[in-house]
Amino acid sequence: MPFEMLIFDNRQVGMGICAVYNKMAEQAKFDNLLFVHEDIVFHTYGWDKVLAEKFAEADCGVIGFAGGTSKYPFPYGWGGSKRFIHRNYIQDFSYNESKYIKESADEPFTEVITLDGMFLAARKDVWSKCRFDDQTFTGFHSYDTDFSTSVHVAGFKNYVCNNVLIEHQSTGSFSKTWYQSELIYLKKWQSVLPLYITPRHTAEEITENTRKMEYRTLRRLFKLGILNREEAVAAVKKFRKSHPFSIYSLYLISKLPKA
Repeated sequence: MPFEMLIFDNRQVGMGICAVYNKMAEQAKFDNLLFVHEDIVFHTYGWDKVLAEKFAEADCGVIGFAGGTSKYPFPYGWGGSKRFIHRNYIQDFSYNESKYIKESADEPFTEVITLDGMFLAARKDVWSKCRFDDQTFTGFHSYDTDFSTSVHVAGFKNYVCNNVLIEHQSTGSFSKTWYQSELIYLKKWQSVLPLYITPRHTAEEITENTRKMEYRTLRRLFKLGILNREEAVAAVKKFRKSHPFSIYSLYLISKLPKA
């Protein structure tokens, strides 16, 4: 298919990724857009036609290769618990090992809410309605979760592609900056979270899934050292208030970072 590559060297300018993506999308002359990291390898010939055929569906939103069918009001990025994750790609790890990660349904496309930013494809009309939020997200984190959430809330359907194979040659990282961006995302979308793809969950399931996801998120933040002890203690107190009598509170107390 006819294509163009719009490459922006951001090493000296240092613009946020949302601003860069919007700038390039404005210049694009074709109807289909692909926002892709520089370390992606395509292993499937004709992948462009596969995506173009899906874009012919009026309600198609963003297509990627790793996403989640739920989004809880906690700072964990696009993924979530394993039950709600769908992935289809080869991941290269820093210790010179690659692994084919396949955690998705046996179908060409699986509907999700949030997507990983290594690969985000969308029609130009979808992007124009849900531009990357370069006013709120001025750095390099949470842009993918925010963009895919925006497209989902606007009424489009986001998908993980299962019949094309790509390779991602680096892994993500988590830092204090990433955590702060996640908090900004949560504040922006607090009125609509949590979000789920059908089939609908019962109120009891939502409560239990929320409790488990909050517990796992806090454990991860403790383990990564993103929260200091004072922040961690405050987070545990908030958890105990939200989920009184939960055994998870005791687990969190035992995992508190040292002063």
